[in-house]
Amino acid sequence: MSASRVVEGPGFRIRYDNEPGYLRAHVFDGTDSLEVSTAMWRMLGDACRAQAATRLLVVEELLATVDIPDIDAVVDVQVEAGFAAIRVAFVELCDDIQGSELAQILGSEQGLTNRVFSNEDDARRWLLYGS
Repeated sequence: MSASRVVEGPGFRIRYDNEPGYLRAHVFDGTDSLEVSTAMWRMLGDACRAQAATRLLVVEELLATVDIPDIDAVVDVQVEAGFAAIRVAFVELCDDIQGSELAQILGSEQGLTNRVFSNEDDARRWLLYGS
């Protein structure tokens, strides 16, 4: 594993780690909103392209959540950011499973391969070995 690097986003930070077989991104130090989520997914897409990563483990540790009516917009940004070509395991640490699961469903309808988890070990297994 290489050294961690922390990137400042608008209202949050992302700590990136290159792990064997995937890129790990820990999103922290902020409060979620439509603006934060769209910026986060754009930054994650840029990082995946820069690293040629086809697998991404996102560990989100943000306060609050995106409003349910705004989930469609977040998924649209994921599609625009190129996530149709990236397998994404998303770990929700702050208990917004309902919104994250809705995003998973909507994303799969648009060709995304993503799955929501409440713990990192399960997410890592699915990311590397799951179908």
